[in-house]
Amino acid sequence: MLLKQIQYFHAIVEKKSFTEAAEACFISQSAISQQMKTLEHELGIQLLIRHNRTFTLTPAGEYFYKETLPIIKSLDHAIEKTRHIAHHEEAILNVGCLNSYGSIEFNQAVITFMKTYPKVKLHIMHGNHEELYNALREDRIDLALND
Repeated sequence: MLLKQIQYFHAIVEKKSFTEAAEACFISQSAISQQMKTLEHELGIQLLIRHNRTFTLTPAGEYFYKETLPIIKSLDHAIEKTRHIAHHEEAILNVGCLNSYGSIEFNQAVITFMKTYPKVKLHIMHGNHEELYNALREDRIDLALND
């Protein structure tokens, strides 16, 4: 199973059309249809029930779509960030810090960082220990400042 096949599957589901998905993926309609047949064959299950010019998702297809959506979103995010880095564009750093970090020293450190790294945009999230841990685990922040 190729990641590209999963991306095609997502395009088909989101566009609700093999033809529109093929156009969005810059391949022919017959090629995207063949890739879906190959994906279904490799999985050993039917993801889509094809009708004349429409389709419906099988329960397995709905589950597969929902479970692979975070993978596709993560891949898209990684590609976007990689392009930003490659083109020396602005980067974003999501920092979580304890609610108690409101001191003059912390604010001065943020100002110094921003002057030193002007192409890095800081997003600061305040929270308690549990909120920061969850945000870090869920990739909503890149690092947590804790005591």
